[in-house]
Amino acid sequence: MAKLSYSERALADLERLTDFLTDNDPVAAAETLGLIEEAVSLLIRHPLVARPVEHELRELIISRRRTGYVALYSLEEDQDAVLILAIRHQREAGYLGQDED
Repeated sequence: MAKLSYSERALADLERLTDFLTDNDPVAAAETLGLIEEAVSLLIRHPLVARPVEHELRELIISRRRTGYVALYSLEEDQDAVLILAIRHQREAGYLGQDED
């Protein structure tokens, strides 16, 4: 069973997403945070379930009604660990702070 951890950037992403939702719908903010945490916890037992992307990273799609979220992560096999690198809403164009190639 893999260990799960979040980068500082991923934690900031969660805070940003939660703050945005809290301004509009506090109940939705709590539900969304729970949904993201539940989906990401799946990676503890099934770290390869998500789609591979460039640079040996993977993206976990987290559905929420008609939209959802995407969690970018790396699998640190030598450490039996999953590191959540960033989280974004599906409608956001890329991950904030990440250089586009």
